[in-house]
Amino acid sequence: MITKILVVVSLVLHFSLCLAEESQKNTTHCKSLTVKQAAKRITFEGAAAAREPTTLMCLPGELLFSETFDLDAVSDRWAFKGDFILRDDSLRRSDLYPTENRRVRIQDASFYNTIIQFDFKFSDQTTDIRLVTGSGGHYNSVTQIRQNYFQVNTPSDREAGFVPSRLGECVSLSQQNSWQTMTVEYWNDEMVAHTSADTFVYGSHPIVNRTREYLAFQFDLPGASIDNVFIWQAIHQKKNWESVRKQLTATQEKRPPVPRTEEERIKYNLMNIKSDLTRFDKTYQELVALHDSLTSALHTTYPSAFQTHKQLSKQIAYVKKETRETDRTFKEMEIAVNKARKAEDEYVVSLYPDLQALRSDGIPQHRFLSEQAQFRKQLENNSDTQLGALVDETKRLQKVIEHSYPEAFKSIDEAIEKRKAVRQSLNDDPTFQALNQQVVEAGKAVKEYEQRAMAHLHVE
Repeated sequence: MITKILVVVSLVLHFSLCLAEESQKNTTHCKSLTVKQAAKRITFEGAAAAREPTTLMCLPGELLFSETFDLDAVSDRWAFKGDFILRDDSLRRSDLYPTENRRVRIQDASFYNTIIQFDFKFSDQTTDIRLVTGSGGHYNSVTQIRQNYFQVNTPSDREAGFVPSRLGECVSLSQQNSWQTMTVEYWNDEMVAHTSADTFVYGSHPIVNRTREYLAFQFDLPGASIDNVFIWQAIHQKKNWESVRKQLTATQEKRPPVPRTEEERIKYNLMNIKSDLTRFDKTYQELVALHDSLTSALHTTYPSAFQTHKQLSKQIAYVKKETRETDRTFKEMEIAVNKARKAEDEYVVSLYPDLQALRSDGIPQHRFLSEQAQFRKQLENNSDTQLGALVDETKRLQKVIEHSYPEAFKSIDEAIEKRKAVRQSLNDDPTFQALNQQVVEAGKAVKEYEQRAMAHLHVE
């Protein structure tokens, strides 16, 4: 009898705790832990939300993609390796590559008018989480979340005549280790990102009006997690959208700006002024076109002095590709290096039988690659002698091939230094100096026009 009473009390207490968590202001959902694992959301804020998202602009249609990061059902469309791990039924940014931005993307993306919803949680070192979309080799929107605000940006697309802009920002506090839900809606050239009806950013830009063939989440540092990623087709804007848009715009214009240093605020405002001038001011467009034309002429006349990082990288890659295709010895040495790297991987797998199971058919490859990298990191931290020996052998073979074929392994830093030397050698070339001075003067005219626009609009 006493046992039954204790069971009932336990159940009531558990249910009461969940209700209390759900009633907290600005809490989008409850991720309470069961004995076995972090439970999936089963209230309206969870599973039902996947069928009926809370939207400000769009009417949801077909659910195009869903992911709750259940180990037994995680999608194989994710592309990541050791920089992300599946833990507690969510996807976490691991501590590998601890000083670099890392991204995880959905493969085969194709979303146009769309509603994207996801949960996020700041933990450990992460200070910046971004939802990045793109198409045709260019990005078209960035929803950037920080712990005290979020903002929506549009990137550059020189081919279409666009420079970066900020569509808006909103103060929003994200507590460490606390889940929140972000919803981002796209309709033609409009988009709105929000965590609640009062916490939103609205904006419009032609670059948004594209099919999103690239969709990724970016984390600046380790620790943060995402979960419950849902993507719906948007079938129409809401009937009252015209009036809602006016309300959102008016609210956004009146709200206080995100606290920034004076330098950051000037940079923020100047970016939007440059964007507006690029799109709408004919005089500015002519000044920029003249500067671009003169710059192009200078670079065409002296190409080796102005090769871009991308061009230099492609040249190095081309040399390696040509050498591989024409030199049998090079190819054999490269195969030996690859076999040595594979031996490292197989050694890690030999110590952890569970890794072998992740190679089974039907299990997404990213699960194996992610867990293998975590186990390898443990071995490295423990200074495993066998792994160290295998790594040394790989390095030895790599050093041999690099020494034998230095042109195929030229570093980008070396190529940049060579470019700098070429540029400096032109200081005594009168033709170069004349063309370069024209570029400098044209660039100065562009900057002065921007500053006058800043002063005219009284932007500080």
